[in-house]
Amino acid sequence: MPVGMLTCCAGVFAGGLLGSLLRRWIGEDMRALLPRLFGLTAICNGMLSVCKAAQMPIVTLAVILGGWLGHALHLERGAARGLDAALRRIPRPEGFDMEQYVTVTAVLCASGFGLYAVMVESFSGDRAQISSKAMLDFFSAIVFGSSLGPSVSLIALPQLGSFTLVFLLARVLMPIMDAPMTANFIACGGALTIAAGMRMAGIRDYPLIDLLPALALVLPLTPLLAGVFG
Repeated sequence: MPVGMLTCCAGVFAGGLLGSLLRRWIGEDMRALLPRLFGLTAICNGMLSVCKAAQMPIVTLAVILGGWLGHALHLERGAARGLDAALRRIPRPEGFDMEQYVTVTAVLCASGFGLYAVMVESFSGDRAQISSKAMLDFFSAIVFGSSLGPSVSLIALPQLGSFTLVFLLARVLMPIMDAPMTANFIACGGALTIAAGMRMAGIRDYPLIDLLPALALVLPLTPLLAGVFG
């Protein structure tokens, strides 16, 4: 039973609702500041993950190839259109930022740390990491719910979908993921977390959804190129 995974998704749902309820007591300046502060913390956490890379050139190649593939497939554009269509009947606060909403969705649903935590729970039953992810996502949802409204709660649905897929695939992937593959996967997720943090902080507008294929590419690239960059 994926208790940790379900708790994480429930935390996003509850946090988004709570943040939207607290919106009236949080000033406009503070609502603008909180996402930037969260972006700063995301950059710091991403840097720690990148430092765990076993072969940084492989991680770099995965990010470049993954970004190229995602851009060629117009993943971010398609995700933005899909989310916009899904939110048409949901009340949005004044000044709703769809780009920020897409960023938050990507961070909550497809962060390297989150996906790895789900894989660990699926394979070993250890819920320590997914519990940490659940706590982080709960407060993240509160922060973004205060600026983006109750629509943040709906991110729990795609998060549940992506986590369930990874939970099922983990039984196949985890036995073949050695230490270098795991380290490079976490580092690749860290690179994407830095990109997300820079986007939330308003530093650079990286196409975050377009970069997501890098998380899949880094796994086969590690054993293929280990002899070159080992």
